[in-house]
Amino acid sequence: MTNINPIRFGITGYNRPEEKQVIQEKPEQKKENRKEQKQVGQEEVLSFLSMQNVDVIPKTTKTFNVSKYVTAEQEARITEFMKGFEADFENASAIAKEEFPNIEQRTADNIALAFINATY
Repeated sequence: MTNINPIRFGITGYNRPEEKQVIQEKPEQKKENRKEQKQVGQEEVLSFLSMQNVDVIPKTTKTFNVSKYVTAEQEARITEFMKGFEADFENASAIAKEEFPNIEQRTADNIALAFINATY
């Protein structure tokens, strides 16, 4: 008489002979049902990946009516702050370019931005 649900007490590697036959038959069935997949060249894969970042719809620039969102005195204060920020940025960029003459302008701008982020 066989047990329907045997208690194994932690023994997990025990299989009855009937279970082994079922396990052995399954891989053969999987091999027969496997369909051949189309091989894709590396150029096709790379072109697909590069096209994922391309925008289909062209980007448009939006213009905002600032007076709709802020008052006139807030707009003047923001404008004055931005003028000071741009002056500080250009000054820090010029100093970085003067200190390291062999670096590119983009690198000098990054140094200036890091300086402004640390001091503002």
